[in-house]
Amino acid sequence: DFEKPFDAPAVVVVGHQSSGKSALIEALMGFQFNQVGGGTKTRRPVSLRMQYNPRCTHPKCFLQGEDGIERPKSLTDIQEYIESENRRLERDPVRSFDPREINIRMEYKYCPNMILIDTPGLIAAPRVPRGSTGAATVQQRALQAAAKEAERLVVTKMRCPDYIILCVEDTMDWKHGATREI
Repeated sequence: DFEKPFDAPAVVVVGHQSSGKSALIEALMGFQFNQVGGGTKTRRPVSLRMQYNPRCTHPKCFLQGEDGIERPKSLTDIQEYIESENRRLERDPVRSFDPREINIRMEYKYCPNMILIDTPGLIAAPRVPRGSTGAATVQQRALQAAAKEAERLVVTKMRCPDYIILCVEDTMDWKHGATREI
């Protein structure tokens, strides 16, 4: 019965930027959901509670507002909300990421019953030599700060004992994978 409550596994998806996290999630969902491609596309964790509904021939989406109330939204509305949050955080002078989850529930006949949490991509920031100055150094330091912020957010999510951790990495040999160190 579709209305019967269920315990869905929660999977936190982690990896570096452009490692394929969002593409994997979309493959499990059965449709394109968020921006995919290079750079930072996820600045807040996106929690997707997927529910199999054999009667839904098109995805039916719900977005939980800041007030905690879930409201039906179109896929376009949800995409625009995520993009507006990304733009807001890009312009924020204090932080690049926000640890608060964007909570979405979706029903669709092509998705499994599970919860996927798409996390911001880890950033490989270059090291800044001590005593370096100049415009390039300022940009490198900002990138390092963003990398540390993203890593703290992702590690906090990974510490939840109830989550299954799925690490996505483009590597030929897992023992040399950069994400493995985290």
